[in-house]
This record gives sequence, C-alpha cells and structure tokens, in this order.
Amino acid sequence: MPPQSSPALPLNVTPSGNAPGTRPTAAASAAPSTTANTVKAPVNPSDISSPHELTAFVESLLEQLDAKFDDMSSQILDRMNQMSSRVDALEVSIQDIINSDATAVPSSPASPVPTHRPA
Repeated sequence: MPPQSSPALPLNVTPSGNAPGTRPTAAASAAPSTTANTVKAPVNPSDISSPHELTAFVESLLEQLDAKFDDMSSQILDRMNQMSSRVDALEVSIQDIINSDATAVPSSPASPVPTHRPA
C-alpha cells in the first residue's frame, strides 16, 4: 500500500491590496528597482506627476505582477506534480488489487465441488 500523503491544501494566495484598517508592510510598499539609476516609483498613483514617474510606477507594478505570476505558477506546478504522483500510486494500488484477485481465482478450492450429472 502506498504511503499516506497529506490532504490537498489550498494555494497560498495573498490579496493584492491590504484589508481595510491595516497598514502595508515596508516590503509590500517598496517598489523593486532593476537598475541603480531608476527613480523609486511612488506608492500612491495620485502622486505621479511626470511621465518618468508613471513609467517607473507601471514597471514596478509589472515586476510585482510577474513575481506573483511566477510564484503562482510554481505552486500550480508543484500541485500538479503531487497529484501526478498520487495518481501513479493509485494506479499501482489498483493494479496490485487486480493482480491479487487474478491469482486467487484460478487456484484450486480447498474442497472438491461435486459435479451434477444430468438425469
């Protein structure tokens, strides 16, 4: 029998916005930067006053979206791999049951079965 695996768990999905009444963490409010020369994107979209700031803000959002997409993709692939291994284990178990039933049927019974002769 295959080892017991853990039950299916929900994906770790975090909402993109913060719940009302909570403050964003420093890591969540900081905009990632790809080069040293880029200006830090403003946290609040209404603070954008130039096309450069808008570009930096959009780039920051796209990077955050890309990171979340990569994380979600890896979680989905991990789940699919877990499911695949569980299906494989189930197939092996079913095949073992079929094989054990097939070998039990052809064996000779413990006591002979009387045959009926037509009268």
